[in-house]
Amino acid sequence: MESGIDYTKYTEPELVEMYARLDPRYAPDECTRLGNHLIKLGYVVTAGDTGPGFAEPSPAKLQTLIGSSRPFECGVEFGKASGASSYLEQTHNNFGFRGPGNLRTDGICVYLSGQVGTRLSFFPSQDQVELPWRQIGDVEQQGSLVRFAYSGGEVEDGAITLRLSDDTAAAALVAVLPKTRTEGYRPQIKENANFETRLIAQSPKTPVTIGLIAVNAILLIATLVSKADWWILIGNSQIGWGSNFGPYTTDGDWWRLLTALFVHFGFLHLLFNMLALAWFGPLVERLYGSVNYLLIYLFAGISGSLTSVALHPDVNSAGASGAIVGILGALLAAQLRAGDSFPSDILRPVRQATLAFLGWVLYVSFTHKGVDYAAHLGGFAAGLLLGLAAARPVITDKSPARSHLVGLLFLIPVASALLAGGIWWANRGAASLVQDSLYYHTVHWIHAHEQAIDKEFDSAQSHDGKNHAALIEALEKDVIPFWHDVGGRLSAIQLLTDSPNRTSLDSLRARVDERVDALQLLDDGLRLDDSKAISAALQQLKGIDQADRARRE
Repeated sequence: MESGIDYTKYTEPELVEMYARLDPRYAPDECTRLGNHLIKLGYVVTAGDTGPGFAEPSPAKLQTLIGSSRPFECGVEFGKASGASSYLEQTHNNFGFRGPGNLRTDGICVYLSGQVGTRLSFFPSQDQVELPWRQIGDVEQQGSLVRFAYSGGEVEDGAITLRLSDDTAAAALVAVLPKTRTEGYRPQIKENANFETRLIAQSPKTPVTIGLIAVNAILLIATLVSKADWWILIGNSQIGWGSNFGPYTTDGDWWRLLTALFVHFGFLHLLFNMLALAWFGPLVERLYGSVNYLLIYLFAGISGSLTSVALHPDVNSAGASGAIVGILGALLAAQLRAGDSFPSDILRPVRQATLAFLGWVLYVSFTHKGVDYAAHLGGFAAGLLLGLAAARPVITDKSPARSHLVGLLFLIPVASALLAGGIWWANRGAASLVQDSLYYHTVHWIHAHEQAIDKEFDSAQSHDGKNHAALIEALEKDVIPFWHDVGGRLSAIQLLTDSPNRTSLDSLRARVDERVDALQLLDDGLRLDDSKAISAALQQLKGIDQADRARRE
């Protein structure tokens, strides 16, 4: 053997790959030597001038390698679905191929080519993947389906399942592919099909996902009709539709934790969220059942809203992203608890898609101003916990209804604990409100309680007797203390000099002081039975009420 590389230590496919990497400008002798060696083995060698060359099997060599003097080539079907929902397809691939394509092999490599893209791609592109022969193994066939695994090399380990035109074409492909088997090999095509059949059987349809997308879309249209902006990602018009505005939520509008999940800041905000929901939602709904899925979605979203309020209670937030990240947490939980009921061909791409999307969401949350990272973190954590409580393997010895009911029994206490703990945490966050956010919180509190006080005052006036006992009691027990409380709360607010609410706060403080003085004058007049004082006080209160109505109009 001449000095240099010992070719006997390498397989022929490895030598072909080596020749394609050797550059004659830097290793001319080795290129010539390896080229001559490949020619002796029956390959047609094309030397490179300004770079590596390549070697192909001669017709005689092809006959030896694959039993034909020409490369084997056939049409294949990669599948029609994309994303996490592609688990329902019998065909699977990790390269993004969709629809019809082509497979060619020369005994050295398997070349796959086809259209790459998603259903939403307006301009899908063509691509080709090259899988070295030595990396392929565990080939199996069932009817017109052919599956083989690949490992090592530049492509991440995985497996692909293709559909050919008929059983004969599938058998012909299997005949030319490598016959190697890995340790622990077991057939996957039938296992995948059984899993998909069981999953669809336990949840044939996905009405909740469809319904959630419809409700979100309808609500966006409603907010747009009310003159919300199509494109702006921050705005105040959504507060009236139930966005999670911390100063209002923590003042008793806890319903905003739920309604905020269906309110969006413009079309793009809705579009991104609904695409993610349509992408992952059907799989999660089938895994957990529609009822459990809906509860996970809602409680994860509410938990995200609570986390948002707890960490930054002055923010106005909205959108379904907290709930959607929650169902991704539940999807991850289902994978963690799946055991052997989740076939590897399905588990691997679903897990990769889940982690990739979660990583992207968290990256955007922490790097883009205006994205509510707290809602995403809270929603994911809640979804993961709820999923771990409710997840059940997709098995055949129990009815789907019973399995989902067991999951529900575990889910409810976890959801209740999350809700109670979240409200406690959010209330602690509300105590940190200052400046304008404290102003909004206080004004909302005043409006929420003022109507009841006014109603009590009016009722006491209408039922007042000669000794004014009922009216005096109402004034001294509830009305005057309430307005003293209002004055104290307003006095505690410290606004910056350039605050847009500074003038309104000063005006409100003055009107409250006037109202307290008028109410105290009325109380004194009633106790002394001083008709002049009573009349003057009532006249002052009437003027204050008229000024308030004019201001609100």
